[in-house]
Amino acid sequence: MEIESVKLLSAQKLRSLICSSGKSQEQIAADCKCSDRQIRNWTKRDTDVHVSHLFALADEFEVAVDDLLISLPLPDKRE
Repeated sequence: MEIESVKLLSAQKLRSLICSSGKSQEQIAADCKCSDRQIRNWTKRDTDVHVSHLFALADEFEVAVDDLLISLPLPDKRE
């Protein structure tokens, strides 16, 4: 089975959840045991994130992990 896409933390979805939560990025970072700088970076671009942080974010916002992810096609192979 060939992998055709990669799942990344969606910056847009995370920003939306933060805005609707009423919490600051610093509060969310403390609850998720990461730095507020990481939260800021994650809200700027779609990125890979350690699985422990992904589950912590899902718990923080009471959503499924898949609700935080975006699926992007893999770039063409380099030769």
